[in-house]
Amino acid sequence: MKVDRSSHVPMYRQIADDLQQKIQDKYFEVGEQLPTEPVLMELYQVSRVTIRKSINLLVTDGLITIQRGKGMFVNAPVIETDVLNDILSVENFKGFYETLLDQGLDVNIKLLRSTLDTPPKNIAEALGCSPDMKVQKIERLFYIKDLPIAFHIGYISPNLYINKQKVLDNIEFQPLSTLIQEQSQNELEEIRCSIEVNQIPGDIAEYLHVPPRFPVLTLYRTFITGNSKPFISTLMYLSSDSYQFTIKNKGQNSKNK
Repeated sequence: MKVDRSSHVPMYRQIADDLQQKIQDKYFEVGEQLPTEPVLMELYQVSRVTIRKSINLLVTDGLITIQRGKGMFVNAPVIETDVLNDILSVENFKGFYETLLDQGLDVNIKLLRSTLDTPPKNIAEALGCSPDMKVQKIERLFYIKDLPIAFHIGYISPNLYINKQKVLDNIEFQPLSTLIQEQSQNELEEIRCSIEVNQIPGDIAEYLHVPPRFPVLTLYRTFITGNSKPFISTLMYLSSDSYQFTIKNKGQNSKNK
């Protein structure tokens, strides 16, 4: 697009409108990185000040996010998760990966590391083990295209014996809790959950490209087997401001239809 310098519409608005149209037309897809400021300056033949005004409009409208030191990325649409049916329901449980796929998003999971580590106090309590006891810790990073949106940590009960390699071989394609449950051969009986806003630790902030101690949504879940024993406890830091938790409570008449 060539900027019309004689138009009553400011140049920065013309550029913002053009970029917005490209996003809507999926020329730039969800999670994709936008061209840098110098490239946009060259493309539209305008100053850095004009480009930054255009970018600020897109940020204000929630179309893009700026990640420090990484660039500008197209935001995902609102990712909606039904707390009662998707997070807490034993029958209808969905992992984060499945939730993103259901909404047509191009999601990828990267296994970062699998180590033996002492869990945080609240995780140790959830698993019913001593805070000094080392447990299997699995860390993964979720992406939508180039955009990292969630950091997931799973702590496996020390009382559970699993084929670790089999879990790791499939961990980039399936929910961790599902893999562990299949290994334990026990039915899922209960899911305990809490949703909080916490300051993100510095090392994890680097992966999500947000400032250290930045407040983010944090989802805690503990999965309980049929013998009333916890087999895994997880926490997930969510960087996307497009994530939304909802609660839908259907009446008995609705359920019977």
